[in-house]
Amino acid sequence: MPKKKVKKYRGSRTCGGGSHKNRRGAGNRGGRGRAGVHKHKYIKFVKLAKRGLYQFGKSGFSRPKNIGTEQINLRKLKSKLKELKKSGKLDEHTYKFLSTKSELNVGDLDRIIDKLVEFGLAKKSGGKYIVDLGEIGYSKLLGSGKVSRPMEIKVRSATSRATTKVESAGGVILTGADT
Repeated sequence: MPKKKVKKYRGSRTCGGGSHKNRRGAGNRGGRGRAGVHKHKYIKFVKLAKRGLYQFGKSGFSRPKNIGTEQINLRKLKSKLKELKKSGKLDEHTYKFLSTKSELNVGDLDRIIDKLVEFGLAKKSGGKYIVDLGEIGYSKLLGSGKVSRPMEIKVRSATSRATTKVESAGGVILTGADT
């Protein structure tokens, strides 16, 4: 087995690094990383670049930040809810309840459907509640919670779980294509 190089330096104060001052910072090596490739490290840069081992400049790209439909919908929702509150169609409690939720679950809708009927944002005909979530400002219905009453809900999109829960309670969801 060959002799390890570190054994050669045992007992030496700086282990072959020259003066004890040499290994302190980046000044001993001409800066950190790509510093000086157009100045004092230019020859090294040219030689390595010819072999394809060094690339200078930026590489790749940063994906542009996209303002998603969720953020736009949230702005529209907040403004729609404020408008409904000013016109007297929502009370303070229902406004606070709805404004804290960026999306609406079927369980939440089941809890507040009577309030929505009271304010004229939903109708009740023959034991079935009819509500248009687009009027309130919601574009998607999610499937969390329990549904205990039959509802006919108009909304742009709904999850499959929401659809099955509403249909099992005797209701129907009319999505974007149906409305």
